Amino acid sequence: MKEKRAGWGSRMAVASLAALACMAAGAQVLDRVEVTAEGTNAVVRIRFNALIQYLRHAPQTRGQSIQAFFQIAASDESTASVVEEERRPPANDLVPRMRVVYPSQAPSLQRRIDIVFDSPVEFRLRPEDTRTLVLLIALTPEQIERLRPAKPAGVELPPSTVTVAPVTDVDREAETQMKAAREAMAAGAFDKATVAFNRVLNLPPNAYSQEAQELIGFAREKDGDPARARAEYELYLRLFPDSPAAPRIRDRLTALAAAPAAPRVPTRPPQTTFWGSLAQTYYGGKSNGQLTTITVTPATNATTIDTVKLASEDQSLLVNNVDATVRYRDSHWDNRAVVRNQYNANFLGGKDDDNKLNSLYAEARYLPDRLFARIGRQSATSNGVLGRYDGAVGSWGFTPNARVAAVLGRPVDPFAGIDKTFYGGALEYDLPGAAAGGSVFAIRQVVKGETDRVGIGGEARYFDPQATAYGLVDYDPDFHAVNIAMAQGTFQWSTRTTLNLLADYRRTPTLQLTNAIVADPSVSLDDLLRDRGLGGTRDQAKALTPISRVFLVGVTQQFGPRWQGGLDVRWSSLTGTPAVGLLPETPGTGRIMTYTVQVIGNGLTTMQDILVLGGAILRGRTADAEQVSATWRFSPREMFIVEPAIRWYRQEDSTGLRLTRTTPSLKVSWRIRDRVVLEAEGDFERSHSVGPTINEDVDRIYFYAGWRWDF
Repeated sequence: MKEKRAGWGSRMAVASLAALACMAAGAQVLDRVEVTAEGTNAVVRIRFNALIQYLRHAPQTRGQSIQAFFQIAASDESTASVVEEERRPPANDLVPRMRVVYPSQAPSLQRRIDIVFDSPVEFRLRPEDTRTLVLLIALTPEQIERLRPAKPAGVELPPSTVTVAPVTDVDREAETQMKAAREAMAAGAFDKATVAFNRVLNLPPNAYSQEAQELIGFAREKDGDPARARAEYELYLRLFPDSPAAPRIRDRLTALAAAPAAPRVPTRPPQTTFWGSLAQTYYGGKSNGQLTTITVTPATNATTIDTVKLASEDQSLLVNNVDATVRYRDSHWDNRAVVRNQYNANFLGGKDDDNKLNSLYAEARYLPDRLFARIGRQSATSNGVLGRYDGAVGSWGFTPNARVAAVLGRPVDPFAGIDKTFYGGALEYDLPGAAAGGSVFAIRQVVKGETDRVGIGGEARYFDPQATAYGLVDYDPDFHAVNIAMAQGTFQWSTRTTLNLLADYRRTPTLQLTNAIVADPSVSLDDLLRDRGLGGTRDQAKALTPISRVFLVGVTQQFGPRWQGGLDVRWSSLTGTPAVGLLPETPGTGRIMTYTVQVIGNGLTTMQDILVLGGAILRGRTADAEQVSATWRFSPREMFIVEPAIRWYRQEDSTGLRLTRTTPSLKVSWRIRDRVVLEAEGDFERSHSVGPTINEDVDRIYFYAGWRWDF
């Protein structure tokens, strides 16, 4: 990055304006936040641009400020971001005003987001797929009445079939909700009953889960919603196929199938909404240190000790962000346009300014015929499309449960200045009456008239209140190799135990013909194809593309309403590559074991606080490392957040070099009238490195300060 010599004031002004005008490449971790009404729940979907593996969250079921922890399942450019990001859904009457923040954090295995509401909510949080976290928030009876005002007459339900006395806090809460639901059913308030049944089902599995699953179908049926009633009944039969209630539920399904369909035609007045944010943040950093080098001359056995004092400015960067969305909706259309741009003004000598256009697209949905189209710069991690691209994608739902999709585009940031194009198609499906579905896809990427990569594969997903599972396979028949094979799942039990599993096999980077020119960037792809032929070039590309393997097992246990503990065990490896051309041989990493422990406390004071204590141990062939940390996030007064933290890290590699690093930090955030945020963080890092030939002490100071206006 080259510095352009200019006055500080003029640079600040140019940086602010360029954030709105310039267009180049970049990436962000967060994609968007959406809020919809589905049945008797408000559903908040938090979408990521990276593939993630959910780990845990706190607090568990009620709070105003929620922290969700996850790992990046597949590394890409977005995972290297250390710039804070924030997304907001448009104003709505379903949930309190909210924002989702990806805090500034150093790239590591574990990341977090903060989900902050204006007032406390009762919720259930779970992953939906590999790039989406979902919060389910029960709608109030008043909200449901606005959405569905008609109320049929009341009915009498049979006595409860649950004979086991409640023994846990979850069972007792479920018993309270079931009583309220039965009273609502008897009064004909089926909307209120559905809310209460949903609250039971959103709890971890409990003594009333089976009965609630049957009665919520009955409540939906009486409330004039046969489609959702069928879905609830079918889910019951999958979960409890041998229960005494199964025959009568099959009878209800038969009766619903014989009844004439009465589809609901939603009506919505035309509405245009506009929201987004403008932000500026300055990042600075300086280092001071002393390096002592010990040199032994073999011929004379003389020892020389050199001591050098070091001082440098590590970082001086002004980050400017614009994020804007406009949306139009009516009974037939749901359209939006999105622009997200980041301009980095670098004040260090020899460093370039750069601009990152993360998103610039327009999309349209025609609801009656289930048509969708989007054109522009966008991100995708499904149906064989990996990462950001400029192009178009469209789909047609030829049945309520099946869609065909097509995509055409050009990847952003072409390697070595080589432009590529790709095109592909997919068949997507949802299983009728089940929270499951998937897709099959095929995609081809072309470079200089040759096939760069081919992806043929499929995705499968399943989720219910207790389990979420996802699988992906991407196979390249030209290379005769699997590019990606991944499976992950999250499972919850009534003991308030959560289990996370991940198995990930992938070529990294994605296997493609142009990987071959990594061996010697001065040799063009045309030259390589002429000299080695297409088959030889493919063989070289395959040899130079390492294989990453990751297996993760994570367990989280809730201990009462305020504490939870988690343990994650991660096995990973990366294969080596042979010496090719100017590229030397790269050895594989061998097996790397990482053990992470986390203890989380919430609501320990009246300040909406969350305390996170963590520890990690890494054991590998070339290095061993340990880390402990503590972070406490609290709000001493409304709209003001304080977050002190401390981290200690130690590493020793195979050469005998030992590194110790201690980093205390403090972050403060002040929100002014909900629309303007002032934020700052300071980190002081002291590190000590000692080895056979060096002894180094370094002090570093990192800080950032900025503002953001949400409109």
